[in-house]
Amino acid sequence: MEDRLAQVGDLYRVGVTLISGADSGINPVKPHGILPQAVIELAACDVTATTALASATSLAARACGLADRTGRLRAGLDADLLIVNGDPAADITAIRNVRTVVCRGQAVNPRPGT
Repeated sequence: MEDRLAQVGDLYRVGVTLISGADSGINPVKPHGILPQAVIELAACDVTATTALASATSLAARACGLADRTGRLRAGLDADLLIVNGDPAADITAIRNVRTVVCRGQAVNPRPGT
């Protein structure tokens, strides 16, 4: 794992655009909801917290061809928000402390059944 983290850090330092992903739900060891861990692991690779966050938001939207619709806070874009307790720019692990999820302007329950 240490070698993998070092390799990802090297990719970041030479300018490779990194997009967070988790293959969530493909098997029992990768349940849905593990994307925050992928973002946190990027920060462990000496990627700045803001870049790690962008890897799952604006950079991901751009990579998927959705940058004209989502991924940033801007008038005219979908109001997709993850509101957390804490400041993820100061402590990336704050993204585990989900307070509210907003999808297209509507609050949704990120944990159905709870």
